Parts: sequence; C-alpha cells; structure tokens
Amino acid sequence: MPDNKKVQFLPFHAVNEFMRDDFRFAILQEVIHNLDKGDKELALRFNRLFSKGVQIAGFRNSNQAPLAVKVRNSTSLFERSSDFAALTISIWSQLHQSLQNDIWQILDKKDWKPLPIDADRSLLPGFRVDWPKGDTFDTLIKAHHENAPDSTESDDNICLMVVWMGNKLPYNTNE
Repeated sequence: MPDNKKVQFLPFHAVNEFMRDDFRFAILQEVIHNLDKGDKELALRFNRLFSKGVQIAGFRNSNQAPLAVKVRNSTSLFERSSDFAALTISIWSQLHQSLQNDIWQILDKKDWKPLPIDADRSLLPGFRVDWPKGDTFDTLIKAHHENAPDSTESDDNICLMVVWMGNKLPYNTNE
C-alpha cells in the first residue's frame, strides 16, 4: 500500500520567524567575515546572490563594501530570499563542523532520518514542517551538552544547527 502523505515545505527564509534579530546579525557577520575560509563555490554563489540582491550607495559592486556595511545591508536579503537564507546557513554550518557532526548523530539516533552531513541542503525546496512530537529545542540542547560536555556553542547555534541538519522547522508538532 503506497504512502500518499504529502510532504509540506516552508521556504528557507521562514527560519526568520524563529530567530532573534541580534542572532541573525551575528550569523551574517560570521559568514561574511569567514567567506574566504570555506568552500569557494559556496562563496561565489553567496557573492552573486548578495550583489544581485543588495544595493549599497556608493558602490557599483556591493561586494566591495566594508564588512560592517555588508552585514548591515544583508539582513533584509536574508529575511526575504529563500536562496540567500539557505546558502548563508549552509556556509555557517560548515564553520561549525563539530556541532554539525554532533547534531547529525543526535538526530540520527532520534530517528529523524537526516540527510547525509555533506548533502547540499540549500538545494532543497525549503524546511519540512513536520517536527517530531516530543522533541523540543530544550531536549535537543540537553542531548548536545550530554554528547559534547566541553562544547562552547550557544543554545542559539545548537537550535539553528538542529533546524538545518534536520531540515525541519517546529511548525507542525503533531507527527
């Protein structure tokens, strides 16, 4: 008997409903500051989306603006562009590989069936809305601290990594 259950997605920029402004700013700052340290292809895609979506007065090419100006002007693009939000979180997750590995293991143990760690989640249509009943951010944060007691990652970072690696937003908790 085939499973006719339809999978629902929210666009990646829907994550903004679950993020504080200061955390969004910190993510963008970290990503823009570290673009040259990560995957060159992702950096190219990021810069292309940024230059198409952000106009900064005084710069023909927005990518030439100072870091602080780029960060401040990128928040609105992150809030309205699913592609830019996904790419930003993808780059950010690569900057936190230890957290990425730990969260993947936690989600796998909890039978979330996460995609492989190296899968390019930014190519997906968005976040799934089916959040497993009984799993909360608090329980997942606790599981991370039990797995990695020396971790210095913030609760916000842990939650964002759960959302990204699990490809789910806590929208529908009736699963």
